[in-house]
Amino acid sequence: MAKEGDIAPDIPPGGLGPPGAPAAMAAAAVAGGGSTAPVQLAIEEKLSVTLLRDGGLQAMEIKGDLQLLVTDPNYAKVCVPLALGENAGFQFKTHPNIDKGRYGAEGVLGLKDASRAFPTNSSLGVLKWRFQTAEDSHAPLLITCWPTATGGDSFEVNLEYELNGAHELRDVRINVPLAGPPLSQSCEIGEAAYDQRSKHLVWHIPIIDSSAASSTMEFTASAPAGADSFFPIHVFFSSPRTLCQLDTNGVFSSESGAAVPFHKHSLLAVESYTIV
Repeated sequence: MAKEGDIAPDIPPGGLGPPGAPAAMAAAAVAGGGSTAPVQLAIEEKLSVTLLRDGGLQAMEIKGDLQLLVTDPNYAKVCVPLALGENAGFQFKTHPNIDKGRYGAEGVLGLKDASRAFPTNSSLGVLKWRFQTAEDSHAPLLITCWPTATGGDSFEVNLEYELNGAHELRDVRINVPLAGPPLSQSCEIGEAAYDQRSKHLVWHIPIIDSSAASSTMEFTASAPAGADSFFPIHVFFSSPRTLCQLDTNGVFSSESGAAVPFHKHSLLAVESYTIV
């Protein structure tokens, strides 16, 4: 728990940053995280969410793709069987060179011409998906902010998060705009500190999962412009599991059917997560 009046002169990477920062982290996953496996798979999603300050979801969009990278030409003729969940509302699209008939019938990603090979040392997006909704039951993290006027320009603000589903969110940072340091602050879990450079109070929670499914932060502050000055609130996090129920347990030779060594990496990254 952070002490009252804590000020952070700079927020560590992953805190208040440009929307492209999580995307850059996702792009790095395509390289396989240093793996030497001849075939590498990166399952990535970018999440955009707009929540309303009084509760409810204004809009949510997921954009995901499966990247395949072959680093050894001896293993370039492969196919990838997928394990797909219900995924209601998700729209999928395969790369033009992928056999759509086999994908639709068997859930297997392979080239139309099985005698051809995937490109070597060049990542290829073999499958893309998209999901849009305005139902808050799909948002992984719900956040409400309750500013209460206490006289003059002073406000007491209660911020609460609630994990919505069986997710594991990492390096969560909730950024509340604040013209100056809070008069007081406290949080049940994680740490809260004021960032002088960005003029935000940043609540950092290392991991939000079922063991920390909900919590609150309270602070008091002066806000001459009124309660609207505490918005918009920006949230950043990542997760090792995507929201789309998609996985693979193997990569196989399209010629012999033999198993091929591979490395798999999954990442959900926030592109924009805002409370307005």
